[in-house]
Amino acid sequence: MSKLNLYSTFFPGQHIDDPKWFAGRRLDIERALKSLCSPGASIVVFGERGVGKSSFVEMIKLIATGNSHLLFKFKFQEMFPPEKFKYKVISLECDAEANTTAKVLQRLITSPNGIKSIVSTRIDKVESTVRDKYLLDFFKVFSSGFETEDKITTIEYKEDSIFEIFTNLIQSISKNVLDPGEGLLIVIDEFDLVEDSSKMASLIKTLSKNNVKFLISGIAESYEQLIKGHVSIQRQLVYGRINILPMTSLEVGDLFNIVVENSKRQIRFESTFIDEVVEKSNGYPYFVQLFGQLALDNYFSVKGEQNPMVIHNQNLINGIKRLGLFEYQMEKDYLNIIKENPLKEYVLKFLAKSASKKVHDDEIYSHCFKAGVMQPNPKNVIASLLGHREPQFLERENEESKYVFFSNPLFKTYAHTREPELLRIVENKIVLPK
Repeated sequence: MSKLNLYSTFFPGQHIDDPKWFAGRRLDIERALKSLCSPGASIVVFGERGVGKSSFVEMIKLIATGNSHLLFKFKFQEMFPPEKFKYKVISLECDAEANTTAKVLQRLITSPNGIKSIVSTRIDKVESTVRDKYLLDFFKVFSSGFETEDKITTIEYKEDSIFEIFTNLIQSISKNVLDPGEGLLIVIDEFDLVEDSSKMASLIKTLSKNNVKFLISGIAESYEQLIKGHVSIQRQLVYGRINILPMTSLEVGDLFNIVVENSKRQIRFESTFIDEVVEKSNGYPYFVQLFGQLALDNYFSVKGEQNPMVIHNQNLINGIKRLGLFEYQMEKDYLNIIKENPLKEYVLKFLAKSASKKVHDDEIYSHCFKAGVMQPNPKNVIASLLGHREPQFLERENEESKYVFFSNPLFKTYAHTREPELLRIVENKIVLPK
C-alpha cells in the first residue's frame, strides 16, 4: 500500500478543485445542472462568507467542461448525460481593482482566463468565419499576446464603450468560434465587490441566450442583494438562484467518508469525532477541513503513521490547542478584542456559542447575572464590544435594534472554538475567575 500524504488529505488552505474530494451539495448541483441544460438560463450563487461558494463554483466549471465524476457520484448521468456538457469557460475573480462592471468586463476580455484563452487556440477558425474586420483584428491581437498594440488599443477601454465591445465579442464567439453543440459559460466570482451590479443584470439579460450563460457568485443574503437589477432577469434564473448554506451533519459525514475512501481506509474517524466537528465547525467547510487536519496532525505526533489511523475526540481536543498557529489573524483579533478583560471574553464566548444568528440584549444580561456579574454593568461591556474597530466584528441592524450579531460568521466559529484565554473551565462549563 502506498505511503499516505498527510498534507493532501484535508484542504483548509484552498477551495476544492478536484471533484473526488468534494462533499455534499447534491441538490445545489442538480439545480445548477438544470440551468446548464436549459437554453437562456444562468446561475447566481450566493451565501455568507466561508460556506464553500468558490468550491461549488469550481465543481460547476468542471462539469460544464466535461468532467463527469459528480454526475456518477450523485447518479445524475441519466437525467444529465455527460455528453450534454461541452462548454468553454471564461472566468474572473473580482478584487479591489475589479470592483465595477466595466472593470470586470475589461478583465474578462484581456486576462489569461478570459476571452483570450478561447480565441488564441482557435484563431484559424476565427479568421475563416468572422467577417467583421474590426472584430477579426481584435481577435488577432488576442492570439498574438498583445504584441501588435498599434492595430488596436486593447489594454484600456472607455467605460461607455466596454459594454458594446464585450457584447459584440461574446455574440461573435457564440456565432463563429464555438463548435456545434458547444456553449460558453462566463464565470464571475466574488461579485459582491462590484459596486454597480445592476449593469451586470442588463448584460445577463442581453447575452444569456441559447449557448451563452453566466455564473455569478458572491457573499449575500439573497440573490436580490447580489444583483440589484434582478427583476429584469427573473426568467434567466428559473433554476439558478442557488443559496449555499453551511454544511449539514450528513454533508460533514460525507466529507470524512470521502477521506476514508480516498485514503483506502488508512484513515478512519470515530462517530463521536465527527459529531464534535459538526458542533464546533457550525458547518463551515473551512473549519471542517482545518479541524480534520489538526486532529490528523495530533494523531501522527503521538502515534506516528499506523494502519489504520483511527481519529477520535481527544485528537480534536488536543489539535484545537494549536488553532491560533493556523489562524494568525483571527487569533490576533481575538486577543485584541478581549484585552485583559475576562468579562469581555465571557460575553464574547456566550455570543459565539449561540446557535441563533442574532442574540437579544436581555439574553446577554441574564447570562451575566446568572454568573453573579453586577459590576461592571454588562450593558457597558456590550457597548464596548459593539464599538470595537479593527476588526468591527459585532453589529446591530440599526440603532433601535436590541439584537447583536457577528458580521463575520467565521470569526464567530473561531471565538466559539478557541480555548478560553482569561476564563476557567469547570465541569465543562466556562466560568469567570474569582
